[in-house]
Amino acid sequence: MHEEPIFQDVGHALHVSYLLVGQPATRPSPTGTLIDRLVKENHVWDGIPAPRASRCNFRGLDPLEVRGQCAQVVGMAERLLHPAELAAVRAIYGWQLEKSKGVRGMADYCRPMLGDLSEDCCLYLGWHVFGTQEQRKGISVGAIADKFCRSTQALTYAASLLRKNGQAYHKRACDSLWTRFTEGGLVPSC
Repeated sequence: MHEEPIFQDVGHALHVSYLLVGQPATRPSPTGTLIDRLVKENHVWDGIPAPRASRCNFRGLDPLEVRGQCAQVVGMAERLLHPAELAAVRAIYGWQLEKSKGVRGMADYCRPMLGDLSEDCCLYLGWHVFGTQEQRKGISVGAIADKFCRSTQALTYAASLLRKNGQAYHKRACDSLWTRFTEGGLVPSC
């Protein structure tokens, strides 16, 4: 077991874990392995300052063990969180399919609070609020208002409610996972 925590805090654990689990597992190529060995044998990096400390403490873990720790974090989130909390976590940290599940979950869960907006309008607002900068291109409140014949003011308010609820569910998720993550040595206890 790791003596030092692996991650800085619960949000950091979720962010790194969803990012790593969302990527395909790879093995080092034979050429890469040969280059690494030659670099070490010939002391190529001697005299160059060491890289700054990483925010993740993966010392002593091989790549499969790192993926295993990250899969454990994602699995605990999926198993232990309320559906709205899980949707917020996926919408904030998810990658591709996981993110889309989270955005759709937040839009569906918050739809009754957003007034008489259609399911599609709520989904557009979800992508406006939780999408990456690239994903939000063309999904401004004004564009959504034009598409669904709604006022910009009403949709701005609905987007703020969606954002506020997403932040609240995210905080609840982090609070409820904190105890489990500290007991497992994934995050520090203070």
